[in-house]
Amino acid sequence: MATKKLVLLPRFLKILEQLCENIKLARKRRKLTTIQVSERAGIDRTTLYHIEKGNPSVSIGAYFKVLRV
Repeated sequence: MATKKLVLLPRFLKILEQLCENIKLARKRRKLTTIQVSERAGIDRTTLYHIEKGNPSVSIGAYFKVLRV
C-alpha cells in the first residue's frame, strides 16, 4: 500500500522549522549529545535527528518526550 505524502502549509512548515531549531539550540546550550537526549527521552537517535531537522512525519509524542528532557 502506498503511503500518503504529508503536506504542510508554508506557515506551519516555518513554525515547525523554528521549533526544531530551538530544540537543537537548547540541547547544545545544555551541552548534551544526541545520544544523551535520545536515551533520556526514550526514543531512537535517528528519531531525534528527524526532530532536529524538522521532519513533519515524526509523532507529536516524540516531540513532547524531547521537550520534557
